[in-house]
Amino acid sequence: MSRWAGSVVVLAATLASAAVLALAVGGCGSSSSGVSDSKIVDSLGLKQSGGGYEMGGDPFCRVDQLLNDSDEVHQADDHPGASGFVIAGPNESVGVLAQRPFAPNCLRQAKQALKHLEKQSG
Repeated sequence: MSRWAGSVVVLAATLASAAVLALAVGGCGSSSSGVSDSKIVDSLGLKQSGGGYEMGGDPFCRVDQLLNDSDEVHQADDHPGASGFVIAGPNESVGVLAQRPFAPNCLRQAKQALKHLEKQSG
């Protein structure tokens, strides 16, 4: 192997290690601060389905992402015409990114559950 090829291999291995470390430190779907994924899942009665969750197994109550703190709530993709929209507690300290169409009864239940979860966590 040439000296250049060996350098490329070392660089690739270093980058791969850095990526794995970044995922581990980032939590990869969980939050070290704010409300835990498990508390959100339990409070909303979510069941895993495909790449996300459904409230009570209802496909018209689909949640794509759990938002564990106010930073995640504010950074979530919530603009007109988007396929998803944010449902958050009144203090916007916890929420979910829901997928349209989303049933009105699920919206009411989610808002109520997130409000209760904020009271428990804060």
